[in-house]
Amino acid sequence: MVSNKRNCGGYLFDCGNGSEPVLISVCLLGIPCRWHGRQPKKRDKLIERLRKRYVLVPVCPEQLGGMATPRTGETLQGTGAQVLDEGLRIIAPENGQDVTRFHVNGAKYTLEIAKIVGAHRAYLKGGSPSCDREGVTGELLKRNGIKVVRVP
Repeated sequence: MVSNKRNCGGYLFDCGNGSEPVLISVCLLGIPCRWHGRQPKKRDKLIERLRKRYVLVPVCPEQLGGMATPRTGETLQGTGAQVLDEGLRIIAPENGQDVTRFHVNGAKYTLEIAKIVGAHRAYLKGGSPSCDREGVTGELLKRNGIKVVRVP
């Protein structure tokens, strides 16, 4: 039996049938890591299609940045570019906590993972202050030459 596991930068990932590594938001795989902690809708058709072409490297920038699940929900009142360039803060409305550093750190760790595995593309969950194309992680990845695909 042939294994679809491959060593990418010293780590083993489920490679499907593809060879090019791509980042994918963990929640798109059906893992309950979103802010509310509930089971998200698994994107079986999308995952099946991507696995035929790519090595899927799951990431959750908010968890990588140190946020727990569940956590307070927040909405980005601007863009990831404004957070990175202009000091726009991300505030959790439920408790007034400044969570900007978690988003920025998670974006940096996600970029580091992309560099380690050689990913040049990322499929990220839309509507997230981190993962959306216009979110903090999406913006940092784009600035570093990684194509970001928004998944609604």
